[in-house]
Amino acid sequence: MKKLLALFLIINSLFSFSQDIILELNKISEEKFILDGIVSDQEINEAKILEVIFEEAPNFNTMPSQETIGFFTYSEKFLYVGVKAKRTKVIAPLTTRDNRAIWRGDFTGLAIDTYGDARNNIILNSNPSGSQSDAIRLPGIGMGGGPSVNSNVNYDFKSAGRITEDGYEIEFIIPFSEIPFPNGKNQAWKIKIFSGYLDEGNEGVEVRAASSKSSRDASCQLCLLDHTIVMEDIVIEKKLNFLPYLSSNISGTRDKYYDRINFQTPKLNYGVGFNLELNKNLSVEGTINPDFSQVESDATRIDINSPTAINYPERRPFFLRGIDALDYQIDVFNSRSINDPSFASKIINQGRKSRLYILSAFDEETSYLIPTQYESFRGIVGSSFSNVIRYQNFINSNTQIGLLASNRYYDGNAYGSLYGFDALFNFSDVWKFEFELFLNDNKEPNIDVIDNDKTFGNKTVRLDGESLNGNAVYATLRRDTENWRSYIEYSQISDGFRSDLGFITTNDEKKYTLWHSFNQYPNKSLLQRYRISLRQDFEYNYKHDISRSNFQTYIGFLTILNTDVLYNYEYNFIKSHLNTQFRDFINHFIRLESQPTDFLNINLFYKWGKDIAYTLETPKLGFETNIRFDSEISVNENFRISPTINYQAIRDMDSKDYYFKGYIGRLDIRYQFTNFLDLRLISEYNDFSEQFFFQPLISWRPNPDTIFYFGGNQNYIDRFTDYNSPHYRVNKSQLFLKFQYLFK
Repeated sequence: MKKLLALFLIINSLFSFSQDIILELNKISEEKFILDGIVSDQEINEAKILEVIFEEAPNFNTMPSQETIGFFTYSEKFLYVGVKAKRTKVIAPLTTRDNRAIWRGDFTGLAIDTYGDARNNIILNSNPSGSQSDAIRLPGIGMGGGPSVNSNVNYDFKSAGRITEDGYEIEFIIPFSEIPFPNGKNQAWKIKIFSGYLDEGNEGVEVRAASSKSSRDASCQLCLLDHTIVMEDIVIEKKLNFLPYLSSNISGTRDKYYDRINFQTPKLNYGVGFNLELNKNLSVEGTINPDFSQVESDATRIDINSPTAINYPERRPFFLRGIDALDYQIDVFNSRSINDPSFASKIINQGRKSRLYILSAFDEETSYLIPTQYESFRGIVGSSFSNVIRYQNFINSNTQIGLLASNRYYDGNAYGSLYGFDALFNFSDVWKFEFELFLNDNKEPNIDVIDNDKTFGNKTVRLDGESLNGNAVYATLRRDTENWRSYIEYSQISDGFRSDLGFITTNDEKKYTLWHSFNQYPNKSLLQRYRISLRQDFEYNYKHDISRSNFQTYIGFLTILNTDVLYNYEYNFIKSHLNTQFRDFINHFIRLESQPTDFLNINLFYKWGKDIAYTLETPKLGFETNIRFDSEISVNENFRISPTINYQAIRDMDSKDYYFKGYIGRLDIRYQFTNFLDLRLISEYNDFSEQFFFQPLISWRPNPDTIFYFGGNQNYIDRFTDYNSPHYRVNKSQLFLKFQYLFK
């Protein structure tokens, strides 16, 4: 067996070889750099040049219609990149960091593989207004078959830009202290420069171009960076950062219509975090009395017909750094499961061939999630202590393996432990294999927080101190070529499986998926690209009783006015819920994304057909209508308006009565004074709860960690205990402020 494994690794390593173009950068004095958006002759006098010469879309590996040139030099402490772009028209909205509006105008960015093993690509991006975004691109495939990207990262790089007579210029200053890379004064990083713009000569089509040649016949897209920058004798500064914060809020309620709002005593919170780099590979982070409050409200999701819990994305800064190490297909780690920590610490060690991530946290109010085959249940079980240990070994750019151990201890000798193994193999240009295996050992808390008599297997939903053991498996074999993309996927979750630090909402299932799609790129004005996809799913429980079988067809195309259309036809042979099984029904959806002008972006999702009304005491099949619409209107470079509406209903097919019907409307108005200072007015009406929510918020954020917020939350209703008002009136009010400052 060892000989076979060694032979496999040798063969696999042959595919990791690539023809790199080496750019040995010239080192110049730091005094020559001035971050003012002007790419001066002094700054690029000895620079190496990297040109954007490959259009990725809509054309493929052709010369772009607009010119973009990057100039690379460095000093002892940072990498400098100057960009000169020739454009017929420049669109550069002023935005907060990571606002999606930056991707719909002119921008230039960098993709950097600092370790050279395709574990990830660091994405740093800016537009000519100096507005920034950053992300980590991961090896896996994301939703919809596109790249897997985590945009919730915060690298403190600097950028500035300006619009010129024939285009724009952008400067990047990337401190070596701010991004991870191997120890050593001499560095070699794989890199590409990319750019985007609206092509005025081609009906405003979105153009994406880069310095590296693209390939649609590559299972490892992160391996395509074909330039390497070499820097010698850099200075690696060991960081010691402190992040103190102070926050306060005052809240009040009104129970009766004619009452005054009764405000409570203001609450004051304070704490401090630290980040210590022992060397470039090893860092230790910790927080004492951390403030994990999320200031800006999440858009409310409709959950009235969801039989399982709904999750929201992580936005708390402490959990974002290094989070790409815990990217799994099976959601065995979810940082939001750490609900209200009083203390948390983190150790990250990234070597040339390995990565180690250790997280510990004391949680004062712990959320406990119980999955069953069709439903999930939640409760708060009090305090707990959690640990996560994640190890990865990067054998080469095509092969990586990993281990995971997590545990959580509760009061009363309850615990939840999880152990896992995962692997990723790109064993040819077009073939990829991914595998995950997890085993758990749990003893529930014995606490009366879930009032439910339901059972699953031979266990109860109640938290009554039961012991559970289970397993979960995920495996996929994938083949990607320019015209044909196929995969076979298998997953299983036993009825005793839980991940107390994850987000597992169902169990007792074995699922098989077959996918095959055909892709073409005619690149005509009416039809730029299209794809036709077929999908078949089968789901069984562990007794091998079928619970779901369906067939889906997807037809997608990109046409005029930057309009991307996707249509889905779904035929359900069998779809079960609890003890009821429904057969032979059809539903459809159509999704439309369009940018007809440079100041307007539109997204529309419309689903119709038959589906299950889950929340009835006895589930029934009804006719579903689901409409989601959102848009962003750029009034000017500073001012944007984003309306959203989400409507969902299921009606009885015989009586035409509705099982449920309602909508949530949201309006987000933002004025950006500078890249760091903005005013947000968020309002939302929830028709299901008949409540109106309003949040004004002003924020100042000069870097990813220094933050000042001041704002409030106002909740309005028209039905009080003593009076049904003809007008909405505040029943809950809150004012808050937060100041957090990074000391380096």
